[in-house]
Amino acid sequence: MAILTFTRQIGSYGDEIGMMVARRLGYIFYDKNEIEKRIIAKGLPKEEFVKFDERRPSFRDRFTKSRDRYLNYLSAVILEIAAQGNCVIMGRGAFLFLRDVPGHIALRFVTTPEQRLINIKEMTGFTNDKAALKFINTSDKRQRDFYKSCFKYDLSNPTTLHATVNTALVPPDMLSEMLITGIKSYITPEIELEDKKRVRELILAQEMTNKLIFEHGLHIDDLWIKVRENTITLHGLTSFHATVERAVTILESEYSGYEVKSEIRCVQDTRFSKA
Repeated sequence: MAILTFTRQIGSYGDEIGMMVARRLGYIFYDKNEIEKRIIAKGLPKEEFVKFDERRPSFRDRFTKSRDRYLNYLSAVILEIAAQGNCVIMGRGAFLFLRDVPGHIALRFVTTPEQRLINIKEMTGFTNDKAALKFINTSDKRQRDFYKSCFKYDLSNPTTLHATVNTALVPPDMLSEMLITGIKSYITPEIELEDKKRVRELILAQEMTNKLIFEHGLHIDDLWIKVRENTITLHGLTSFHATVERAVTILESEYSGYEVKSEIRCVQDTRFSKA
């Protein structure tokens, strides 16, 4: 079971390479359209999906529950796909949701500005460089803003990726064969077992997050739950220690057998402790 997540500059032929790798490995290819269908089928209205998908939300939307709901549905779909294994997922921050999965391979495809211009003109039918460059710049900005707004992630940072590949230097067929050879040699039965275990823990952590935020309505900003073996660790930011205590109590009562630890920061209780 291998889980491949690819991101790409528009005009780098990353989607085409992803489809080629998936087809030759016998994997399922998940692009924007397939992920969108799955998210909407789960219940997120399409109008909310388009507000946030690969774009920067409006100032108002950044401070509503809409973005949290979008990320909740996106995470659920990405983790469900990963649990099935043998998949190629394009974009949507999938590599960030899955970065702790040992058999997960994250790649980014880029190309030279000159080659991007040629490719975009071929793909879109633009006849002049100015229109093609505007299209490229708009796409790049939307992608950067999406990662910064939803994940606080700088897309130019390569440290969470296994590799960044310049598709102008390697023909797609050759690149696909290189990737397939590497993937087959890297994924072992031991890694596959660890992958399944880690994805189950991520799905459980997502379930716990939903329970605290959406079911119980706790106000914890940037809540991140880590499940490892029999330990649950909570991370995030809130205003009151009582919120932290309630979160711990809920998880201890509903997930017996786990030790619950909190590393949530409280930022406002000092004004109440002076009384």
